[in-house]
Amino acid sequence: MDKRASLIQALQTEMKRAALGTYPACIDSFARLWDYEFGSFDQLPPEIERLIAHRAAELGWMDDV
Repeated sequence: MDKRASLIQALQTEMKRAALGTYPACIDSFARLWDYEFGSFDQLPPEIERLIAHRAAELGWMDDV
């Protein structure tokens, strides 16, 4: 399994285990790690891209999606 697939799988597993209130922290952590490892959000599956976009909108980093 390549690094991208491994990180995506780890996020999906963590989101299943996480309490509802900890979702934002999971998404934030994943986004920071992904950006550090790859430098962009290219090649993300659409469902994870949507999670990150919604989180960015919550933080006021971009318009609502």
